[in-house]
Amino acid sequence: MALEKKDIRCKLHPDDHAGLTLLAESEDLELSAWVERVLVREIRRRIHAATLVADKAKRQGITGRPIPADSRFGDE
Repeated sequence: MALEKKDIRCKLHPDDHAGLTLLAESEDLELSAWVERVLVREIRRRIHAATLVADKAKRQGITGRPIPADSRFGDE
């Protein structure tokens, strides 16, 4: 049983929407399918990159410190 996909919406400038439509058509895809493909690729790329950085930091003993509420005063 497949999970139901979540819906997202956005608004684009008409020129950007026209360009998006051209890109989808150039790959013989529906607009929504093209957008889904590009978003999923980018989401997975960024999550993978973040995971690699976190793993490397952990191996090097870098635990990370929370960002101070007011960072104007440098490291506190």
